Amino acid sequence: MTRTNSGVRWRHGIPIAVGLAAGIYMLSGSVPRLVAQVAGVEGAFAATRCAEERDSDGDRHWMCEGSFAAGDGSFTIPRVEVDTAFDTRPDGPQTAFVHGPSADTAVQPGVFVWLGPGAVGVLSLAFPVWAVAAASRDALARRRGRDSSLAGQAG
Repeated sequence: MTRTNSGVRWRHGIPIAVGLAAGIYMLSGSVPRLVAQVAGVEGAFAATRCAEERDSDGDRHWMCEGSFAAGDGSFTIPRVEVDTAFDTRPDGPQTAFVHGPSADTAVQPGVFVWLGPGAVGVLSLAFPVWAVAAASRDALARRRGRDSSLAGQAG
């Protein structure tokens, strides 16, 4: 017996679109952070201006911009932003990574800087991928059933 429908309907289009958008958005933040940590340049970030922000729990975080100096002394960047928040206001140089001398964003070290958004991105893509695979599989099964019934009528 062949299933006739996976349960994927047109009304699922909005959750599919939201899942795709969320997955792409989260991965677009995660992948550059991972690349900067793996293939970028390590150095020191010196905060010159920070703004305090509070999250939904009321915890304080600091978004900062400043300068970056490559660890090997090959270049400095006079103005970069750190794309993640600090838990406390930085009072001295902080280890950071950049893509290269033309970077405008620095990335803090640590696996959770890229893993958190990356995992959410992959999970956000799970439903849309399942829905498209299920709909395609069922459409193919219906087509095969239709083709076999047409072959039976021709004979």
